[in-house]
Amino acid sequence: MDRNSTIGIDEIGDLARELERIKLDLRQIRGDITGLGADAFRAARTGVSEAAKVAANKGKATAELAEGQISAHPFLSVASAFTAGMLLGLRLSRKD
Repeated sequence: MDRNSTIGIDEIGDLARELERIKLDLRQIRGDITGLGADAFRAARTGVSEAAKVAANKGKATAELAEGQISAHPFLSVASAFTAGMLLGLRLSRKD
């Protein structure tokens, strides 16, 4: 009976060591997953930030172009705005 109790104690010790290794592995995996999530978030945030900069630059360039065209052709700009307003007003006032 003494030999069986020794084998049981050895097996329990092995199991305890294996459980500690599993705990350490799980901590490492959790850290790796957290790091991957943080990296993905940073990459997404950078991509969104770059897209916002590009959109802002395009919007600014378009506004500057429109301002230049309006300054170069003021009467045509007023006539175009008037026509667009009239057409929009007629479209909205229709009773379909």
